[in-house]
Amino acid sequence: MSTEPKQRLTWFLLKPDIDLSHLDSVVEPPDIGTLHNVRIPLLHKTQDTLFIKSTPPVPPKWLGYVGQHVAGGQLPRVFGASSSGLLLVISAKRAFAVTFGYGRWLVREEMIVQDFGLKVVLNSVNPAQIKSVDARTFDELTVHTRRGVSHNSPLTAFELDVTRNLLRGITGTSDASYLPGQITGAASLAMNTPVQFPQLPELGSALITTYKAKRYRKHFRFIDDMRAERDPSTIEALDELLLDALKSGEITDMHLAIPEAVDWQEIAGVRFSFKQKRHEPTPDPSVSIYRALRNPATVTIDRLKKDKVQAVSALDPSQLKGQWRVYDCIVFETVHNTYLYVLSGGDWYRVNKSYRESVEAFVRTIPKLNVGLPMAIVGDDEGAYNERAAEAIGALCLDRKLVKTGGPDSVEICDILTRKGIFIHVKKRGRSSTLSHLFAQGIGSAELLLHDDTFLVAARAVVGKLDKKFVSAIPTTLRARDRISIAFVILSRSRREDTPHGLPFFSLMSLQAAARHLLDVGIQVYVQQVKET
Repeated sequence: MSTEPKQRLTWFLLKPDIDLSHLDSVVEPPDIGTLHNVRIPLLHKTQDTLFIKSTPPVPPKWLGYVGQHVAGGQLPRVFGASSSGLLLVISAKRAFAVTFGYGRWLVREEMIVQDFGLKVVLNSVNPAQIKSVDARTFDELTVHTRRGVSHNSPLTAFELDVTRNLLRGITGTSDASYLPGQITGAASLAMNTPVQFPQLPELGSALITTYKAKRYRKHFRFIDDMRAERDPSTIEALDELLLDALKSGEITDMHLAIPEAVDWQEIAGVRFSFKQKRHEPTPDPSVSIYRALRNPATVTIDRLKKDKVQAVSALDPSQLKGQWRVYDCIVFETVHNTYLYVLSGGDWYRVNKSYRESVEAFVRTIPKLNVGLPMAIVGDDEGAYNERAAEAIGALCLDRKLVKTGGPDSVEICDILTRKGIFIHVKKRGRSSTLSHLFAQGIGSAELLLHDDTFLVAARAVVGKLDKKFVSAIPTTLRARDRISIAFVILSRSRREDTPHGLPFFSLMSLQAAARHLLDVGIQVYVQQVKET
C-alpha cells in the first residue's frame, strides 16, 4: 500500500475564451474578508496565480447558545475561521482553477466548463467500479438524489432510468495511471493525489486530453441526450429568447402551468398577482392573459420572477391555495446553437436534436384511442369530463372510486372502464410533472391488476356494485396481460401540431418511459389528446 502523502485537489476547467494574459478576470471578489494575491514563478513569471481569502477568527455561533448554561460561566477561548484558496494553472493553452477550502466561491460561475469533471470521470472510470451517483429525476416532483452502494458496482446497480434521469455527478475508481483511486466528477473534478506541485501543469494537460476523449460513449452515451444548463451566459441568452417570444407574441411553443401537483377540486381558478380587478380567475394560467395585463414591451426576467400566479380557493375566493412565480410556471421550448432547450419549473435543460427526434418517433408509434370520446369543455374539471365521456361511449366512470390494495393503500382502478377491458386514465394537461403523475397512475394500476390478487377481488367488488355488466372487464386471474389495455387521455387546450399530441418535450419523455414499461410487460397502450373547446 502506498504511503505517499496525498493532497485533496478540486479542479475546474475554465472556458477556452479566457484571456490568459489577465488571469485575475476569473476571480470573484469576496463580499467579506480580504483577498490576497500571490505570485508563484513556477506557474507564471508575471501574473499572480494564487488568491487567498482570509477572515478574522471569531467565536463560533454555537458557543453563545450553550455558554449561558455552563456552570460558573467558565468557557475556554474558542475561535474559528474559514479559509479559501484559488490556484490558477495554465496547461496546454487552457486555464484551470484549482481550489482549496471554500475557494470554489472565488471562481466566477460564468467562466466554468460545466461538464468537465463529469466527463473526466466517465472517460477514466472503470464502469464496474462506481461508488455513488448524483441524479435528477423528472416525476411528480423534480427529485434530486445521491445514491451510493456498499461496494463498487456497475451503473445498473443504481437503478437509474436513463431515459428520465439526468446524471449530475459520479464517484468511481479510475483506470488512469495518473488518477489513482476514487475520483468524483460534476462541474469540478475532485481527487486525492500524490502529484507534487511542480507537476500540476503536466497533470492538467492529461486532464484536458481525458476530458476531450469519447470513451464515455461506450457505457454512458445517454449523458449527451439531455443536460441541465448551468452556464450563466447561456442561460442569459435563453432568457433573452424567452423575452423575445413574449414581446413578439410568438408563443406557440410556450404555455403556463403550475409547477407542482395541486388538487384541482380545491381550486376555483387561477389569476395573476397584479391588476386583479381587470381579470377573473380562469381554469388555467394563460400566456395571452399575462401579455394583455402586462405590457409585453416592459416585461423583464426580473418582472417574470416577481409576478405571481395565484390559485384561488374553491371554498373561499378570498383565500389562496398557493402562488408561484410566473417564471417558474413557464414551459417554453426554443432552439439555440443547434440544441433544443426547455424551460420547466424555473430551470433550463439542453436536449440533443437526435434524442428529441427519437422520443417523438417512439410516441408517434403509440396507437390512438379511437372509442369516440367527446370534446372537453373549457372550465370542466376532470370529474365532470369523465362522467360525460363514460356516458358518451357506454363505459363506466370510476373516477374517485377507490379500491383497497393488498397493502395499506387505496387507489383508483382507472377513470373510465370499457367493457372490452380498456382502462382509461384522464388528466388535464399541466406541466410535464402533472402528466408524469398520469402515466404513473396507469403503470400502478396495471401492476396491481397483474400481480395483486387482493386488488383483483376488491376491484371486481367495486365495479359490481356500480354496474355488473362491467365486472367481466376485470381479470379473474393474475398476469392476464391479454385482458388488459391501458389508455392515457390528455385534456388540453394546446393547438400545437409540431409535436405528437401537442405535448412539450418532457411530457413526451415521460409518456415514452411509461409506454415502454407497459409494453415490456405485455400490455397494450393507447394515447389520445382531447381538445378543450
